Amino acid sequence: MTTLNQATTTEAPAQYAVFRDFNNVCMEARIQFTEMKAGDNGEYVAVTCITNLKDGEKGVAVRFTSNNGVLKLAKGSHLMPGRRVHLTGTIVGFETSYTNADGVIVPLERGRLQLQAVQLKLGAKPKAKA
Repeated sequence: MTTLNQATTTEAPAQYAVFRDFNNVCMEARIQFTEMKAGDNGEYVAVTCITNLKDGEKGVAVRFTSNNGVLKLAKGSHLMPGRRVHLTGTIVGFETSYTNADGVIVPLERGRLQLQAVQLKLGAKPKAKA
């Protein structure tokens, strides 16, 4: 009699296809940089935000692109640097380093989280300079 913990064969385990998990996140961040760009599918905006995971740290860069309502907000000057935003999106990548032209791996100052299918809710504007 074979129990569940006993192997019944010496063959290698079957290989299974690995599918991505839909890792949705929701976070508060502040706008660092926006840039209008033209692509194969028309105009879009590239947005970089910063979110802090701990007090006193540099935070993590959060990057995404959009050609819908976020583009309209950017054109309307609503996504100025320092503006607080609430983001919801799907994680598609995370980077902590890059390879320079000499082939040397260089650590990033901040980790970079890449999101897609982002929904953005506007928060507080930065204080006016005195």
